Amino acid sequence: MCNRKKPGAHDQASLRLIMSPALPFPRRIMMTVACLLLLLFSGGCNPLRVHLMQRRAAQGDDLWIASQAIDCHAASPSCARLHLIKGIACLRLAESEMQAAAHYACAATELADGLALMPAWEDRYEQIDAHRQYCTALDGLQRLQSGATADEIRDRLLDAAKALYRLAPDSVPATYYISVARLRRLAPRLAAVTPADRLPVCSRLKRTVNQVLSLMETARHEHLPAWDRFADRYQRLAFDLGKAMQTAGCR
Repeated sequence: MCNRKKPGAHDQASLRLIMSPALPFPRRIMMTVACLLLLLFSGGCNPLRVHLMQRRAAQGDDLWIASQAIDCHAASPSCARLHLIKGIACLRLAESEMQAAAHYACAATELADGLALMPAWEDRYEQIDAHRQYCTALDGLQRLQSGATADEIRDRLLDAAKALYRLAPDSVPATYYISVARLRRLAPRLAAVTPADRLPVCSRLKRTVNQVLSLMETARHEHLPAWDRFADRYQRLAFDLGKAMQTAGCR
């Protein structure tokens, strides 16, 4: 069952008003319809609310969507879609640099909830894209954090990237995000790597470098889905990996 908000004092007063025999019949009908629609769209996880959110998303009304409270937490397609729609809207706002930290955090929370609450996916590509956007939200959020918070988000990113990689092995987004998360996990150790640590650290870096360069080489010869969106990020990632190997003294 979906969680639904109990009628507040204002809602109860409205219901008493529309049931009053003093109102003319046509007006009572109109007020009844208006009140029912208000109660229908104001909370819960009913399909009509999903349709409303989808329509506002199609209109590009991301600010309105991001301001909506999603108060259902049941494992159902309708509930999951409400969280996913809000998460995607928050992600678009974050990528437009509108209160980026707050909107990346919103996107990460809502997309995580949506993924967790979806009982089953009818469309595998939609599932993959939802995981990709979750990784994007965590990546953006982690870049804006520091200290223990950044470490916690980095670990969430690695877990999310592994889940994406299981769904779409060797895909452009999955390879990128899993490589970024692994590099960020190794980064704090690179400047002070000991001779005993150098071999395992360099081995991990080389595996990641080979995976990234192999995908970049493939992209030179054939069209890969999403490559145009990630090409610049791969160039930066390859540079960062090379610099990391140099810092660690890898040969």
